[in-house]
Amino acid sequence: MTDPVPPDRPHAGLILALTIRGLSVGSYPDMARVAKTAESHGFGSVWLCDHFLTLSPDDYVRDAGIAGGGEADAPAEGSSSIPLLECWTALSALSRDTSTLRLGTSVLCNSYRYPAVLAKMAATLDVISDGRVDLGLGAGWFQQEFEAYGIPFPSTGDRVSALAESLQVLRSVWTEPNPQFHGKFYEIDGAICDPPPVQRPHPPLWIGGEGLRVSRIAVQHANGINVRWWPAAKCAERRALLDRECEAIDRDPATLQLSLTTLLAPTESPEAQRQLRARFKSIPESGLITGSPEACLERLREYQDAGINHFLFTIPDVADSDHLDVVGEQILPHLDALSA
Repeated sequence: MTDPVPPDRPHAGLILALTIRGLSVGSYPDMARVAKTAESHGFGSVWLCDHFLTLSPDDYVRDAGIAGGGEADAPAEGSSSIPLLECWTALSALSRDTSTLRLGTSVLCNSYRYPAVLAKMAATLDVISDGRVDLGLGAGWFQQEFEAYGIPFPSTGDRVSALAESLQVLRSVWTEPNPQFHGKFYEIDGAICDPPPVQRPHPPLWIGGEGLRVSRIAVQHANGINVRWWPAAKCAERRALLDRECEAIDRDPATLQLSLTTLLAPTESPEAQRQLRARFKSIPESGLITGSPEACLERLREYQDAGINHFLFTIPDVADSDHLDVVGEQILPHLDALSA
């Protein structure tokens, strides 16, 4: 079993699939190869998103509500879809093709599976992988995907409230001999999970989301929360808020991790840097870390000073570029030194 990383130790995870073109590995042979390479370089985890449709960067910024440096272009006509593997099936395969990497979801859409069934699925993968599952869960935002697959799309308030209930159901199914829960959105009556997860008391629970209400739900029910593309100063503000909220309920703030998703593409070529910023212009400037390995490390130091030690890196064209090797050889070995 690979233990979750302590909050005071830096952790580098690699995202293998996002909905954005250029940030997703669509072929399983490529995905397995990249995961094995990441494992050999010392990455601690790999993560997959829970989506069925993919978007251009500009469509993503419009539909996800991300505020980039400029306005998004009008959506392109026709389908912008690229291959995107279903996350649970792919993670199950990766559990057999890797040995030490933790296997994470960043993040599951809560509306796509009943939480008691999700608890059983995650427990099964935790058993198969010998305790390597990190379960990330979010309220869901991709209305086009809901509608395309015939899934009801509740109001934002209801989606977030259902997320809070799901986290309680998951913990109950994983830890109680006779799980019971009666809420507004979900009810269970004896949803026994046998075999239970390998990890005790249960696999780490992560929430993905930037809103204050989502952060407060994480304080109550999760082990960590992940935010995307934020600058270090904003991370520091949220870390301080999380600490205050934890202390208000007598929770040790160190037991709630704050994680950052950021695009990492080390290159010393000014032209390559310019092309990266142009290609992913709808992701805020703060969400793209590029430049020399030394410059990238300096940016990471700013985040560590802001209370971030858990990083989820998305690397452009990770299956076809040399960025992964550069990160593994010239950046990851220095993360421990940065936090010293």
